[in-house]
Amino acid sequence: MLVHLRRLQIQPSELKIKSYFSSLKVSLYKFFWITWSFIYGADILTKSWVVDNSKNLRYEPIILIDGIEGSESFLEITYVTNPGAAWSMLSEYPEFLTLLAGIALVAIFIFRKQLEVSSMPQQLIFGAICGGIVGNLTDRLFRDPAEVVDFIDVFFPIISYDYPIFNVADSGIFVGAISYFIWSLIEARNEKLIADTQGP
Repeated sequence: MLVHLRRLQIQPSELKIKSYFSSLKVSLYKFFWITWSFIYGADILTKSWVVDNSKNLRYEPIILIDGIEGSESFLEITYVTNPGAAWSMLSEYPEFLTLLAGIALVAIFIFRKQLEVSSMPQQLIFGAICGGIVGNLTDRLFRDPAEVVDFIDVFFPIISYDYPIFNVADSGIFVGAISYFIWSLIEARNEKLIADTQGP
């Protein structure tokens, strides 16, 4: 009976400790979750609107920025679906892409300390990357057919290149990956300068 009472007395303190560390983790990755929520939310909302208006957008895209002679526009909103990755790569292996996306998310979680995800600007970088991965993964898992919705169409008149149609999730992944590459170069340069300053 005494043991049982002691357990009851300990439980509230244990709950407070667990609650403290739980809130600490949330605040530690606050900007990660803010960025993740923004990218994922924007991706879901824009895709939902595009799908609702897919019939019109497929044949009559909305021109946002024109200024180019001919039928092409610099920036327009259209509607296509893509079973593959960027540039329609691996279109014949959608299951592999779904598995790859899951592995990427798990890897980021497992190696979050090595990647310094709790630091800035890594929180913003990986928040954008993970938000993008989950956005496209949601399409593959819950849309029928299991294809990613793309709608942002950009044409570069200087080199006469029609960039592959993409979405908000793709943008998050691309910007996050490029930002991480640049940040890694800056960090490596700073570490080299510190090492050179300190000398042997």
